[in-house]
Amino acid sequence: MGKIMEKRTLFSLYFSIVAAILGLSIISPLLPTIAEDLGATGFWMGMIFSGYAISRAIIMPVMGKLSDKGGRKIFIASGLLLLAVISLLYLLVHNVYTLTAVRLLNGLAAGMVIPVAMAYAGEVAQEGKEAEEMGTFMMMIYLGVAGGSFLGGILWHLFGMASVFYVLSGISVIALLLVLPFLPEVKKPKASKITEEHESFKSIIKHDTVKIILLIGFIPSFRMGVLLSFLPSHASSFNVNVAQVGIIVAAGVIFIGILLPPFGILIDKLSRYHELLLIIIGSFIGIIIFIVPLCHDSITLLLVNIIIGISAAMSIAVATDIAVIIGKKVGMGFWMGIFNSIIFLGVIVAPIISGVVMDYAGINSVFYFAGILSLLFTLIGCYYVWRWSKGQ
Repeated sequence: MGKIMEKRTLFSLYFSIVAAILGLSIISPLLPTIAEDLGATGFWMGMIFSGYAISRAIIMPVMGKLSDKGGRKIFIASGLLLLAVISLLYLLVHNVYTLTAVRLLNGLAAGMVIPVAMAYAGEVAQEGKEAEEMGTFMMMIYLGVAGGSFLGGILWHLFGMASVFYVLSGISVIALLLVLPFLPEVKKPKASKITEEHESFKSIIKHDTVKIILLIGFIPSFRMGVLLSFLPSHASSFNVNVAQVGIIVAAGVIFIGILLPPFGILIDKLSRYHELLLIIIGSFIGIIIFIVPLCHDSITLLLVNIIIGISAAMSIAVATDIAVIIGKKVGMGFWMGIFNSIIFLGVIVAPIISGVVMDYAGINSVFYFAGILSLLFTLIGCYYVWRWSKGQ
């Protein structure tokens, strides 16, 4: 593959992942307005946000495994086509039930793109530079999340609700038009037979390193789910407009994205023990989400979001590096589907649980709960790191 073609391939791959992930966060800065217009409770706010992640988590392992056998390109292209159509269905919603249904459909389509694109990237990642190259790929995921928050807030503020979903659909169409000519099929996906994949996964999940990356990798997505779905409601209590909320929410996610490549370069030079220490340190820093209720202006909220973003980048860079190594052993599509489903489980449960917490104890309790859960999971992760080090 020539350099020009390689650049086109990577650009089309990166753009497709951005198009798929935009749907997760584009609704985030709009939630307070939607909740008021549709009469949504805290629980339904959580469901509206989580619907995308729920269906995506269900379908990702299936799509990942199928792509190991049937090729990557067909699933990526089909998912993008569905995304373009489903994005326009948002214009037809009239209550919380239809909006949740569209979110579920949106997640199904994205679930055809995300794990398969990640498997594609893992297949072509240069050995010994997995963290650096996957860091760039993961950067695009988080910039897509940030772009969704930013676009949603700015477009709604300037042009109204309909513009958000027309743009979302248009981006998916552009991604599809890039993928069709410029994304070649991977010749021989490195996949094992299905029975071997399951045996390998059952065997490898027993390792403490796998438990650590899944456990600690879950925490940043949980915190992100809380911030994307309920930070706008907290910010609206002190007169921050929709555009400002979009920028605040996007800032932390942008920092995750831009820091993943440099953290990846660092991680490729570290021993496995120091990698695991880095993931724990990042997780501890993120516990600062506990102080969000003490932030009563846009500047302090912005700073806290940035710190949480930095902490997440540290943890995610390590988790992704180890995940690629695992994927090369058990089947990249199969494992990336499982890895993404478990990691992004946090984005599913965070809004729903937080919605119930808000209904019963108020918006501040949402962030206290997130801080306590983050601390608990981090301490469990510390135990597994200690146990792993004793076994070396």
